[in-house]
Amino acid sequence: MKPTLFSFLILALFGCATAADTFEERDFSAEFGPYSGAFVLYDAVRHHWLRYRPEECQTRKTPCSTFKVLNSLIALETGVASGPDFSIPWDGTRYPIEPWNHDQTLRSAFSVSCLWYFEALASRVGMECYKKFVSGVGYGNNDLSGGLPHFWLESSLAISPDEQVGFLRRLHAGELPFARKNVDAVLDIMTLSRNGSATFRGKTGTSGSAAKDLATMGWFIGSVSRPTGDCFFATRITGGDNPSGRTARKITESILSKLSILPAHQ
Repeated sequence: MKPTLFSFLILALFGCATAADTFEERDFSAEFGPYSGAFVLYDAVRHHWLRYRPEECQTRKTPCSTFKVLNSLIALETGVASGPDFSIPWDGTRYPIEPWNHDQTLRSAFSVSCLWYFEALASRVGMECYKKFVSGVGYGNNDLSGGLPHFWLESSLAISPDEQVGFLRRLHAGELPFARKNVDAVLDIMTLSRNGSATFRGKTGTSGSAAKDLATMGWFIGSVSRPTGDCFFATRITGGDNPSGRTARKITESILSKLSILPAHQ
């Protein structure tokens, strides 16, 4: 374990690091197996960054459905969605992902990454509001030139794993331009499990073809909150066999278990 000036300068540039932070690079290739990618973890108690493939951790790519964290915040803050149970009826269009073929609430749509629901929210929010909030947050490259409704899906908007972690840290700390009740609502819908006093939150994202059930890139971002403090993480994968968000989640859970941050069978 050793701090590096280069790591500090890069993360400071992204607004993620402070002078108190330490840095460690570790080999998680066994957990990644046939997949290429990156993993970054920030331990807020120890002020410690742990990274696998640091250069890849700094590389920006499309956020895919991980943008639904910020998207949900914006929908709540603008009043487009009244809360986690805000419902939009399904119009009967059949989608290749069966859980999408139902009426959805913000909570259910977030859970199954329902594209049509978030397209409907996006049309109601409008581009001017997105420009205001995305630039206000400083989300990745802030580039919305890809337009509605898909600027976050293999389009202009891009973010790095390091920046994903920085965003999550500010979300938990209440340092983003959103009312606390809306932050708490999003943290609630992000919750995947509670094990004793630990709360595991996360969001997957997948790039590729839903119709062909074929992934080309997968994300999993989130946090583990414990009485001793919070840890924030981001994993991104490519290559291998169908590198989906679900696979990125499995890899992440394996790493978090190895680090004793999650139980072995979360």
